[in-house]
Amino acid sequence: MVENPKIVIGLGNPGVRYRDTRHNIGFLVVEELARRQDLNFSVEKAEYLATGQDWGPKSLVLLKPLTYMNLSGEALVSWANRAGQKLTGESQELPEINDDVEIPAPETPDPDIPDIPDGIRPLVICDDLALPLGAVRLRSKGSSGGQNGIESIIEHLGGEEFPRLRLGIAPLDQPVDPEFWPDYVLAEFEPAELELVKNVVHHAADTVEFWLNNTLEQTASRFNRRRGPS
Repeated sequence: MVENPKIVIGLGNPGVRYRDTRHNIGFLVVEELARRQDLNFSVEKAEYLATGQDWGPKSLVLLKPLTYMNLSGEALVSWANRAGQKLTGESQELPEINDDVEIPAPETPDPDIPDIPDGIRPLVICDDLALPLGAVRLRSKGSSGGQNGIESIIEHLGGEEFPRLRLGIAPLDQPVDPEFWPDYVLAEFEPAELELVKNVVHHAADTVEFWLNNTLEQTASRFNRRRGPS
């Protein structure tokens, strides 16, 4: 078992029917990352496709759920169980400590002292209907924002504290009426949008590659953008 690999999961729906839809932009990014390193996805279990390698001093794992968007968390947990890794999204806040009092370490764990959460915090790549097409936003934590795949992962990891790379898919000229959200995200990109989509996918892949050897804050400062290129 590799210690502390970096896990990147791109969200989307499996199958030819959904291949080029807006909801699958997360798949496109991890596929681009795999292409750059000459990696091929393989079916390890029915819930996901996986590939990976040692990336410099880091070990990288790329995942694509086969569970459909709403059950993305199940695919992530299935991989973790098979790989013998612990994933978490729990709070990183530490319990308060009184520095004025020296307390000897107990020989056995005190059941009244909560465990400090540990485990790997996966990077999740997903579409975001609240951002315009071309926008890229890397954050360390946050709510689902109505993204069902993120919501499923929050539920399975026990919290919201895991990084996510949100890629805008909203039209540039006007917002989408909530009544039409399901149809919009499951529709294919317009031909006029494809060049910008390609740019976003490459920009997001560059973001992940930089993050592998730098902090999340450094990566966000360098790659976050509110809109696409001119």
